[in-house]
Amino acid sequence: MSASWKTVYEGQHEGRSVTVRESNDGTFKVLTKQTFYEEGIAYQDGKTFVHVSPSSVGEQVESEVNSRDSLKEALMELHFSADSVETICAKLS
Repeated sequence: MSASWKTVYEGQHEGRSVTVRESNDGTFKVLTKQTFYEEGIAYQDGKTFVHVSPSSVGEQVESEVNSRDSLKEALMELHFSADSVETICAKLS
């Protein structure tokens, strides 16, 4: 069975658009434009999974995580400020 995704947040933060999608299995994707060179990360710690794709400045980037707590971590890895991270997560529908 493939996941179906719905957009749960769209907004502008720190000069770039941010889209957060949630799948029917509770996984989240973050889509944004990168402002820093990012080598990317991927790790799993118990049930927590975080993946941030490698990207260059100005490139579209996607991150995938499996929980709201992981979502906060991914947003920080995407170089959003703590204030933006809290605002985005607080407004998830």
